[in-house]
Amino acid sequence: MEQMRAMKISGGAAGPTDIPRPVPGKGEVSVKVIASAVNAAEEKIMGGEFAGRFLHAKSSPLVLGWDFAGVVDLVGNGVSDLKPGTPVWGHLPYSGSTKQGTYAEYITILREQVAIKPDNVPFHVAAAAATVAMTSLQSLRDMGRLREGGTALIIGAAGGVGSIAVGIARRLGAKVTAICSTKDVERVKTYGADEIIDRKKTNPFDTPSKFDVIFDTPAVHSFSRWAHRLENGGTYVTTLPDLGLLTGMIRAFFSSKRCKFVQVASKRKDLELVGEWLSDGMVVPIDSRYKVSDLSSALKRQTDPARSGRVVVDVENGWGG
Repeated sequence: MEQMRAMKISGGAAGPTDIPRPVPGKGEVSVKVIASAVNAAEEKIMGGEFAGRFLHAKSSPLVLGWDFAGVVDLVGNGVSDLKPGTPVWGHLPYSGSTKQGTYAEYITILREQVAIKPDNVPFHVAAAAATVAMTSLQSLRDMGRLREGGTALIIGAAGGVGSIAVGIARRLGAKVTAICSTKDVERVKTYGADEIIDRKKTNPFDTPSKFDVIFDTPAVHSFSRWAHRLENGGTYVTTLPDLGLLTGMIRAFFSSKRCKFVQVASKRKDLELVGEWLSDGMVVPIDSRYKVSDLSSALKRQTDPARSGRVVVDVENGWGG
């Protein structure tokens, strides 16, 4: 069986290994990974958190990474609209059954879970956008039912998901209020927020405004804390399931408001839509870039409070000698 290079996670650190190269099945494509990006999911798995078991399968060696941008290498039976050499992007499923990782030379994925990358969007930008853009779009549009003329409150607007959520909410035609700390105010303004609440100077819960959607990107609050700031029929959306979510859903059942959790999926049509927005200039803040051979440093940077954007991992040219 043909082998490929990958970065395995062991003891909280990353190191190189050789593993079997995956072969595309029916309806799948093989992608040569050019760039990937770090997510909070790695920390949850490496830290042994309960949520980690729903994000990736236990495997040995453990190869993580979900986001990718690369080129089609092989196509499986039933795939006729993509050819080898076609640039594509997306992310692997966040699932307890996912055994692959994008910190590797190749992955396989269903055709309907990838989209063609726009020519004017660099590979590292597409990789940086994949998970956070799908999370934001599906949270705001699908879970939150945000539409033209609506209002959205983005909590954690300087974070990986929050920063692109501001731009996506604007593209959906909404008026956007963003919450961030003092050091991030000027940066968040560049994302297109109509109003910014500096949480270091103002208690966000005291805002007199009401919103159609409140998107808690870091999942640090609860429906109960924010229900009074939702319009009737409005939705609170969080990114992680916990006891507070269950409590909120029960409370929402007896009210005119909704409490939802987004389970992000890499969908071809959604990727194509976001690809158009990226091609048109929508910003994806990037903090730093690391070679895949230095994955340990990239994972460490992801947890640094000073981080201001996405941490990108260069895969194709990042293996060193």
